[in-house]
Amino acid sequence: MITYHALGYYGLIAIPSALLATRLLPAGSTARRLLTRAALGALLLIAAITALSY
Repeated sequence: MITYHALGYYGLIAIPSALLATRLLPAGSTARRLLTRAALGALLLIAAITALSY
């Protein structure tokens, strides 16, 4: 079971590293688009879970 603490912990590690990887990948590449959408989806998921918990 994923707790709110785990969401913050994994988000703290995964989101900045994904953003760093998008900076290193060439512009317009498929990998960059996929990684950007995955990071955005993760942020939206964390925001939705946090909003629905209150």
